[in-house]
Amino acid sequence: MLTIEQIEQHHPNYPEVAKQANYHYKSFVGGELYKSGSYLTQYLGENTGPGDQYGKRLDSTPLDNHVQTTVDIYRSFLFRTLPKRELGLLINNPLVNAWLYDTDQEGQSMDSFLKTANDLAMVHGSTWMLIDKPSYRVETEAEAIELGIRAYAAMYTPQNVLNWEYERNVAGKMELTHIKVRESENDECVTFTCWYKDYVEKYKVSKDDQGNLEAVIEHEDYANPLGYIPFVFHAPLKSPVKGVGFSMVADVANQQRFIYNCASEVEQHLRISSHPTLVKPTSTDAVAGAGAILNLDESVDPGLKPYLLSPSLSTTDSILKAIENSVASIKRMTHTSAIQATTGSPMSGVALQTERQLLNAKLSDMADTLKETEYQMWIIWLDWQALGMPEDFHLEYPETFDMRDEHLELDFLMKARSSGVSNQMFQDEISKQVVALTVDDDALQSKIIADMDKGEFEPHEMTNPETGAVTVVTTEEQHLQLSALGYKHEGE
Repeated sequence: MLTIEQIEQHHPNYPEVAKQANYHYKSFVGGELYKSGSYLTQYLGENTGPGDQYGKRLDSTPLDNHVQTTVDIYRSFLFRTLPKRELGLLINNPLVNAWLYDTDQEGQSMDSFLKTANDLAMVHGSTWMLIDKPSYRVETEAEAIELGIRAYAAMYTPQNVLNWEYERNVAGKMELTHIKVRESENDECVTFTCWYKDYVEKYKVSKDDQGNLEAVIEHEDYANPLGYIPFVFHAPLKSPVKGVGFSMVADVANQQRFIYNCASEVEQHLRISSHPTLVKPTSTDAVAGAGAILNLDESVDPGLKPYLLSPSLSTTDSILKAIENSVASIKRMTHTSAIQATTGSPMSGVALQTERQLLNAKLSDMADTLKETEYQMWIIWLDWQALGMPEDFHLEYPETFDMRDEHLELDFLMKARSSGVSNQMFQDEISKQVVALTVDDDALQSKIIADMDKGEFEPHEMTNPETGAVTVVTTEEQHLQLSALGYKHEGE
């Protein structure tokens, strides 16, 4: 049994990982959660002025959430074509189908669960997936099916994984030997689970008035029947440290914070420009607002004449220009310039194509990582269920995410058709490419192209073999009708 000091021990990288994960998650969610991070730079003396000036700026500053936009774009392409799974003999197992359609016992299917896990991994840098099974014992598989007792998946973010340890086994492979996770927390207590290769420990620890861990109030341990720790570590961008990943939107989050501060400056400039600051002696009677009247005492020194302080509009233009540059920088970093191209974009066709290829390469790497993660999840799930991996088991994720600009390609083909090249073979090839570009149904597409390859119908004569009568055939339909009656034409 662990002491409070041992329970509080964490991985050396945990404090920085948790700090960065919190920042990136708030940047992703936005709204009130982002405001709570107080990411606006505070002015000197702002906290000593009358009223909550900093709080008012937080409330009045809008957030342009580029982190969420980036994650949404990646997700839309990654799962535009859903993964395919060849399960072999497992397809007939009701528990396998239950695992596929309710992976986490909370209603999420395998695809939905992996979408969520990958979104959080892109933001936090990583996610941990536990494949666990209830300890309730059943006598037969039929009883397990009836009660719905099977292995399921649970997801943990880096903030909840406090400690982990890897060691090389006899084969030289890095193996997880210990992991400690925070399961739940409230005002009174915290629940921890510590996994080891041979056993599992659960602790319920009370908290004092300051929120510090006080004493273990519940403890239980039980055997780990698998002989290994059933956690899968998923990180689209892994770091050299095992169990740590790099956030794919870290630089986007920093640019977003810069834009957020610039937006605050613009709001302040517009407010002050619309309502300039009036500088006047204390004895001058002035009323604010349109049509205001200033009453000056005749004895007031002319040098003390009231005047207005207003910022230069050129400063606002400079800030807006800086925001535009930051937005362009985000698109370059994430290779989404081709996706978020605006009207009048200065990028050439070659530059846009290169951007698409770079994004395609990034998405392909992410799809490979997702495939490896899901495969590891299946291995652990099958071990829990005492099932073997079928030889024909196969996972297929998209390998390419080629983004075609159909409108641009169609415009190019139309220009090629009218270029003056009269060669019929050239014109026919353009027509086929137009069909391939505009018809989504593969069967219909093949039928249209096959019909094009037949060429135009040539009229010909067909002879009745019994009477010798000759008929001139002018349509394909007429040819088929006469052929059914036994008519022949020269060459048949």
